[in-house]
Amino acid sequence: MDRVVVSPDLSIFSGLRIGSGFDIHPLSSDPKRRFILGGIEVCDSNGPLGHSDADVVCHALSDAILGSAALGGLGDHFKDTDERWRDKDSIEMLVFCHQMFVKAGHRLINADVTVVLQEPRISTFLSLISSNMSRVLGAQVSVKAKSAEKIGSLGSGQAVVCFATTLGYKTS
Repeated sequence: MDRVVVSPDLSIFSGLRIGSGFDIHPLSSDPKRRFILGGIEVCDSNGPLGHSDADVVCHALSDAILGSAALGGLGDHFKDTDERWRDKDSIEMLVFCHQMFVKAGHRLINADVTVVLQEPRISTFLSLISSNMSRVLGAQVSVKAKSAEKIGSLGSGQAVVCFATTLGYKTS
């Protein structure tokens, strides 16, 4: 008996766009440096060091959104020497990147974010970060946290990392 193989019509997926983003920042020893993730203050001390507020969630999401639309990366649009962005709220960067994405004819379907750090524990903030990012981007954003299991600079509390994946589609 001959078997008939039917190839699925993959053209329905032709408009889909996947992006991946990554960001890492060293943690400060400054007891006055706020720790911001996804626009939410999770701790009022020893926050990440960076030119802006060093919000790794916003930075990784921005990078993923830009990448999915072939618009470059975060560093292409926000130089760490540009004084306009010194100590700025990274949500402003994320909004700017999302606007570029939309103007290029794309729409965000959803995003998945993983934050890796040893301290502070952020499990109680995850739903708040997720809903804040969902509100800003107009799409579902899932946020998870992982411990670095005391391995390396992440595990010794010297840094924070964020990975983001976005799914969007080309509307025009």
